Amino acid sequence: MRKAARFAVALVLLALVLAASGCGSELEPVATAEIEPKVRVVSVAGVATEVIVVLFRQDSFITTYGLRPGERLTVAAPGGEPVELVRGVDTSAWLRRNAYVATLPPTAPGDELVIAFERATEQPAPRTIARVPGDIAVTRPSPGDGRTIGESFSVAWQPLGGGQVELRYAVRACEGLDDEELETLRTERGFAPLRLVDGDLGIATTSFDAPSAATRCEADLLVGRTSDAIALDPAFGELRGSSRTVRVSDLVPLVFTQTPTLATADIEPKVRVVSTAGRGTEVTVVLFRAGVLGGATFELAIGERLTVTPPGGEPVTMAPGVDMSSSAQRDAYVAWLPELLPDEQLVIALERPDDGAAPATVVRIPGEIELTRPAPGEERTIGEPFTVEWTPLPSGQVELRFALQECRGLDQEAFEDLRAARGYPLALRSGDAGSTTVTFAAADAERCDAELVVGRTGDGIDLDPAFRGLRAASRVLRVSAPTPLVFQPAP
Repeated sequence: MRKAARFAVALVLLALVLAASGCGSELEPVATAEIEPKVRVVSVAGVATEVIVVLFRQDSFITTYGLRPGERLTVAAPGGEPVELVRGVDTSAWLRRNAYVATLPPTAPGDELVIAFERATEQPAPRTIARVPGDIAVTRPSPGDGRTIGESFSVAWQPLGGGQVELRYAVRACEGLDDEELETLRTERGFAPLRLVDGDLGIATTSFDAPSAATRCEADLLVGRTSDAIALDPAFGELRGSSRTVRVSDLVPLVFTQTPTLATADIEPKVRVVSTAGRGTEVTVVLFRAGVLGGATFELAIGERLTVTPPGGEPVTMAPGVDMSSSAQRDAYVAWLPELLPDEQLVIALERPDDGAAPATVVRIPGEIELTRPAPGEERTIGEPFTVEWTPLPSGQVELRFALQECRGLDQEAFEDLRAARGYPLALRSGDAGSTTVTFAAADAERCDAELVVGRTGDGIDLDPAFRGLRAASRVLRVSAPTPLVFQPAP
């Protein structure tokens, strides 16, 4: 019954396509000025570059134009010979319209592809130029990670300076499905999304859906940086709004299973709370799967959430984010609260409808730390050690890091990489030592403005007993006030 219904739907769609296309090449020629092409270029690093062109008739939403004898579409990469586009389908749309496709070797960011529409009896359009966007650095999930079929999870990348991000899947295998069901799933999960994600956000939520019979699916997640850098040949009418160029820097292979939700007793949270004087309190929670090698993390299912409640305040729902205290930048949940003073407490709660909540992880803010050296605004030399001093503490440890504000002489990408590297916490120092030595490294920088962030740590985390245990990297800090410094190269 299901196959019969699917066949009927396919017949209807086929009829619509034939009616819309007017049987393709049997139609009379159409003036180039009355054609609106949809151009889609997808460059996948190390794999290939896919080029798709659909020739739409002007003022028509669905009618396409099929090439006649003597007409052809070609595409040429920098330094390469033209390659003819052949009849195919537009795999980026639900209605797989008449299209012309070609596959080229991998192209690099900034490369320009030239698409030519050759015609003998009508005006040609020889120079439509599509530029490949820049790379995108995906930080999560990690290759080989496991996720649950049908449950939402987060995708994170280093925020872009502009543009949007496209997500889709390339399904490789799926246990429990027959060949027809697998091919249908490949088609459904391979479509480009209708809603693009803002690249500046650096994070999005998606899910991998499959029939209930599927027990284990292997699929590549494609995260693409998009651009509208397509210069249409002036002989054409207009460019279809769905046209775009896409750069996929890496394929992220993932495994999706029907794994049941993880029990709270098998979760080890990493809790990090940083209260900064005059600024606010940052709360980060990473949920680790206990006993799993490689530091695998757990993402909340639909209906579950983490909240944090400040003293006398209302619960704040923690949003998917990144653990910025770790170079691995693991899946995390984050929230910002107003500043909390020493000895004030907040409560972190895990809400779960089916498997035991953990409502009462209590975190207490440590006391102040008084920094005596360096003074705000002092100049230091890049790459040379300098001393940091504070009034010795009776207990606890001290964490130091740099918050980079500006760096002359570096391009945007190099600056972002340096800001991330300098932002990771250094090894803990003993609080009663009263001083330590640190170095600010920044190769090729002409001048850097950075804040020295020194926090007093404490052990004031009382974990809810429903959890397995607390990750050793958990800590709570009080930063009395960051110290702005200027770093210059050595004379």
